[in-house]
Amino acid sequence: MNNPQPTVKTLFGMEGKHAPQDVKTKIEKAGQVTSIREKILATLGKTVWPNAFDEISKKSVDLFDINLIDVLVGAWNKYQGLKKYLDREKYPPTQSVLVPLGEHTVKSEHRPYVEVLMNDEVVARITFHVALAFTVRGVLLLVQDGKIKSVKTGEIKGKGTVKCEEALLLEQDFRTVSLPGTVDLGEGVPIPE
Repeated sequence: MNNPQPTVKTLFGMEGKHAPQDVKTKIEKAGQVTSIREKILATLGKTVWPNAFDEISKKSVDLFDINLIDVLVGAWNKYQGLKKYLDREKYPPTQSVLVPLGEHTVKSEHRPYVEVLMNDEVVARITFHVALAFTVRGVLLLVQDGKIKSVKTGEIKGKGTVKCEEALLLEQDFRTVSLPGTVDLGEGVPIPE
C-alpha cells in the first residue's frame, strides 16, 4: 500500500503543525487552560506564556494523528459475527476467509490529552474529546487463524466533533473518503473471544 492512511487529523483538515487560529482562541479560553495561563504568568512571567501556549497548541494538533484504520479495526473486533472464525475446526489456521461487511455505522470516542509540567511536576492536564460517527461501505476483511490479517478497504462518510473540556472546537461533516486499497495488518489483529 503506497497511499497514506487517513487520520482524524486529515478528516478535520488539520494538516499543519498548528491549530487554526479560531481553534487556538477557543482552546486558550477553556477553563483548565485559563488556570494554567494564570499559573505560568504568576510563576514565570508574562513573556513565557505565548511560547508555552504555542507548544500546547502544537501538541494538541499532534494528538489527532489517530489512524482511521485502527479505529475501524477496533470497532470490527467487537462485531459478534467475526467470533465464528475462532472455531478452528470449521476454519483451520491455514485457511483464509474473505468476510464482506455490509454498510454499517461505526461510532468512536477518544480522549487524548496534553500534560503541562512545571519544574518536572504535572500542573495540569488538558483533555480533548473526539467523537466520530462513520458510515462504512465496501469493506472486505481477510481473516485467518482467528485474526484480521488485512482489510480491503472501501469508503467512509461521517461527522465528528472535537471539544477541549466543554468548549466545542470543531464540528464537521466529512465528505466521502476512499480508504487506501488493501491494508496489511502484519501478524494480524486477534479477534477477541
